[in-house]
Amino acid sequence: MRRMILQCYAMTLYDDKEEMVREVSLVKNADWIAYTYRHRKAFAYCAEKLVHEPVLREEMLRRAEVHDMDKMLMYLFLDQHTSQILHVQNNAHHLENNLPKSYEDLVETVIDYECAPYTKPDKPLNAWDFVHKLKEMNLLDDETAEQLCSIMHELGIDRSDTVSSDAEGMAYIRQFSEVTEEMIMEEILRYVNEHPDNELDWILEQVRAGVRL
Repeated sequence: MRRMILQCYAMTLYDDKEEMVREVSLVKNADWIAYTYRHRKAFAYCAEKLVHEPVLREEMLRRAEVHDMDKMLMYLFLDQHTSQILHVQNNAHHLENNLPKSYEDLVETVIDYECAPYTKPDKPLNAWDFVHKLKEMNLLDDETAEQLCSIMHELGIDRSDTVSSDAEGMAYIRQFSEVTEEMIMEEILRYVNEHPDNELDWILEQVRAGVRL
């Protein structure tokens, strides 16, 4: 109830997005927000580690800045399940949707898969093993699988592996084992302030419409 009151208060009284975000409770989805925060750090680490071609590297580091931030914002206002579905439906790096996918989108997909085991105990497979698992389960068509495998070859990760072999990466990620509310709000507010085309207005439209999936 307190969270609902804060949401309504924020949406009706504030024109300033930063002030509005500060008024929203983080309690309900706190674990999921921290989960995504750590994942974002792992994604940025893997993007920097794996992508060496200058133009593609610049693009992937740019994407790392905004990767999954729409979901972080949605967690402030919507339940976890609805947030996850809307995120998957509206982001081209997710293969589950029918959005057109560029080469860069598929590179983001591969990095998304590759970095998952660093912070997600429920997703222990690296990109190579995960793509082959999707293939075995008939959840991935041959053409897309070939494209992903080609990208993994380009990035030098076309093999089975475990994150335990990357001591440097695991040491880096361990510094985010405790994610505080201050760390989360700093990340969210930086995104809102530095990316005026962010999804906040659209998310508030979903809230006002009572969207629940």
